Amino acid sequence: MKFINIFLITLFLLFAENSNDIYSEIDEHTDNFRYVKSSELAESWLKDNPNDVEALWRSARAHFDIADGSEDPTVHKEHFYPGLESAKKALKLDPESPRANHWYAVLIGKIGILEGTEQKIINSYEVKEYAEKAIRLDSNYDGTYHLMGRWHFNIADLSWFERTIAGWVYATPPNGSFEEAVEFFKKAIVSKPDEIRHFVWLGKSYLKLDNESEANKAFSDALKFTPNDDSDKILLKQAKELLAD
Repeated sequence: MKFINIFLITLFLLFAENSNDIYSEIDEHTDNFRYVKSSELAESWLKDNPNDVEALWRSARAHFDIADGSEDPTVHKEHFYPGLESAKKALKLDPESPRANHWYAVLIGKIGILEGTEQKIINSYEVKEYAEKAIRLDSNYDGTYHLMGRWHFNIADLSWFERTIAGWVYATPPNGSFEEAVEFFKKAIVSKPDEIRHFVWLGKSYLKLDNESEANKAFSDALKFTPNDDSDKILLKQAKELLAD
């Protein structure tokens, strides 16, 4: 019995060491904007370790990163759906994982956008619910503050037609504001002050509030950074165009 216990402990320690190495390698690919490599490594590990929560949310993140660098709806469909499945499974296995909650919120929101106005509004409730939980679990992660900023921006920016649909779907439609969006983007910047997307979306929010001076400052701050990936390039292009206008 003693031998069996030692054997099991040894196996556990080996798995823990190997899994930590895999997480570090996946993160290293992500940090260096090799999103396809990150996805491939996560998927390879998950074939033998299908219930690994840390690998599952990293797989979801990789799918998002690949799709986020493209403006092609086909690429979005190819990656947002499997990304959501990975996040959903991670969340089911560990409801208290801050990153599982975060990536589920991100991807359920993206699916809503893909599937049309009604689904976007329906999914918006889950986006807010799981994003707020992710912040409670980890109040230092800039990504979820950005997500909540986008949530408020998108809800505040609903057209009259979209608000009418929201009234059909729910007795009390979701309520967001550009002022709240500004506050969340500011929090994201405090957590990660070198992230281009935080500044660009802060600028967009100020524009909606007719605060052109603060918007120009945010766009100018964004343009001080060098883009790291295709997503950054898209955002900087938007910043240049908005600043010129």
